[in-house]
Amino acid sequence: MNELEYTLEKISYSKKEDCRIIESVLNGWFQNPKTLNLVSPNLTYPFKFKDWVSKHYFKSSKPITSIVIKSKNWIVGHISYRIETNKIHLFHLIIDKKFRGLGLAKLLIGKVERDCFVKQKGYITLNVLKKNEEAINLYKKLGYSTFNNKNSKTIVMKKKYTRP
Repeated sequence: MNELEYTLEKISYSKKEDCRIIESVLNGWFQNPKTLNLVSPNLTYPFKFKDWVSKHYFKSSKPITSIVIKSKNWIVGHISYRIETNKIHLFHLIIDKKFRGLGLAKLLIGKVERDCFVKQKGYITLNVLKKNEEAINLYKKLGYSTFNNKNSKTIVMKKKYTRP
């Protein structure tokens, strides 16, 4: 992967133009119900952008940051995280099917981890479906470990943040 081919950009679900663009991207990614279920199991198929935003981006009183990764000015990946008292909670990591296996998820997670350090948070958590083996393997490779078997479908993973 040539990192010069990719750019990271913050987006905001409260900006109309950002929403217009990300809605189009997400509608394409979530045409497959399995993909939607792996990324956001509490949403129903077919994907509805307004449900996505209202359930995840406007009900939280904690600040949420969303970052996209672009290739040739086209969004090919997305991640969001919520800043909490002593941690950062990562969610909605997705890479376009055509761009998987190139290290882009690692790039996005690395950005969140650097923000964790800058904001002086002690650790990062995330929830992942037990059946999402690809994601679990990625997180384990990046140093995350199972913290809690939240329920029958989900596990919580955690990574203590230490200085690089």
